[in-house]
Amino acid sequence: MKNLENRFAIVGAGPNGLIAARAFKRAGLDFDILERHDAIGGIWNIDNPESPVYESCNFISDRVSSAFVGYPMPEDYPVFPTWRHVRDFIQAFARDHDLEGSVTFGKEVTNARPVETENGQRWVVETSDGEQAMYRGVVWACGLQRTPYMPEIKGLEDFEGEVYHSRKYKSVSQIVGKRVLVIGAGNSGVDIVCDAAVAGEAAHLSTRRGYWFFPKLVFGQPILQILSRAGRVPQNVTPLEELTPAEAMQLALESVGDLSDFGLQKPDHEVGATHFVMNDQVLYQIAHGHLEPHQDVKSVSGKTVEFVDGTSAEVDVIICATGYVFDIPWLDPELVDWVEDSPAFHLGTMSSKVEGLYAAGAVHFPGLTYFTWDRLIQIAAWDAKRLMTGEGQEFVDEIMSYKPVLKNDNLVKTHRNINQYDMEKLLAMTEEMQNRFGIEMPTSPEDDFYSRLPAKNEAPVLAASS
Repeated sequence: MKNLENRFAIVGAGPNGLIAARAFKRAGLDFDILERHDAIGGIWNIDNPESPVYESCNFISDRVSSAFVGYPMPEDYPVFPTWRHVRDFIQAFARDHDLEGSVTFGKEVTNARPVETENGQRWVVETSDGEQAMYRGVVWACGLQRTPYMPEIKGLEDFEGEVYHSRKYKSVSQIVGKRVLVIGAGNSGVDIVCDAAVAGEAAHLSTRRGYWFFPKLVFGQPILQILSRAGRVPQNVTPLEELTPAEAMQLALESVGDLSDFGLQKPDHEVGATHFVMNDQVLYQIAHGHLEPHQDVKSVSGKTVEFVDGTSAEVDVIICATGYVFDIPWLDPELVDWVEDSPAFHLGTMSSKVEGLYAAGAVHFPGLTYFTWDRLIQIAAWDAKRLMTGEGQEFVDEIMSYKPVLKNDNLVKTHRNINQYDMEKLLAMTEEMQNRFGIEMPTSPEDDFYSRLPAKNEAPVLAASS
């Protein structure tokens, strides 16, 4: 067994693994990035056999909002980058931050477990090539789109056409000339059903409830720029800076109109109580008669799909865009807490049951994805440094007992929402971690955080007086 007990194993060379690696590097920690595939990029490298990305896939957030901390997307990228742009951006990020040399490809982790040694707890990491190595800790950075979640529908197993999860959808060649039903209105579901509206003989979209629809552009501005009140609007519209966040959101919603005019169900929940749809094409395709909306599926018989309102449709292909099971197959489930059927990490990034186990990108939230994940991983990097140096040991009990509310209490009870957190609450929590415990945080996506040396680790005044 290799003795690497002064290093950390980061599992996954996608964006989360790279974010974690850069944070650990800034903290002065040594690490290895173990990647089971043969290239950097995670899900955004479509050549990875397990990637759920499809040829028509674009980033859901705009170019400006999708920056790594201190590392923006190139200005010549389109407003909403394609998967190719995102892949190239991630790989350039790894090159420019000297992370490529830390990646070992073809290293699929099959088991990671804590062990007691004469020097204290360490982690044994096993890989599919039969090798074992002892590390100081492990960072899970494998992404949330790994194990498909399939719905239970009467008769689905006997459907006489094709049935598969959206993870297996790659291009319109799979649906050309076919009657297609997509179940689920997540980001992938609405993209795929719009492909079917163009390339298929017929396209159908089934949703179990009404969803809020946001356009990707309002007044020609990316929606996140409108919601953050950083965008521009015509002179005869109230300046965005004079609007509250709720008023800016209402402005965006009013630009969509009455969803019932499109045959869609009206939402029965507040905005933010479950994921919303961010897509300009769905309403366009419905309005032009190329896409037919439906309620939830009741049953399937032969090639006939019956919906809960009594209507039906004949289809050749059913694509289940129904999300993913958040699991860590190489980890003993007893080593983390669980919420329903998903593992939950303390403060979004640490195991509360065992030292040295961290998660990068373990939570869902809307907006500023890479920036927010970067702030969360600073907590893990701080704790990993504590394991190596003892710095900050006096704060451990207080940090582990700190249990801020990170979710909204109005969430619709769905599988998708198990890991749905509120971004503002996450950012407020990380700000509190900085104020109380001196854990440095980048202040914005534009911050030059990684070009600055870490501050001297001194107890903050608030923590010392509390």
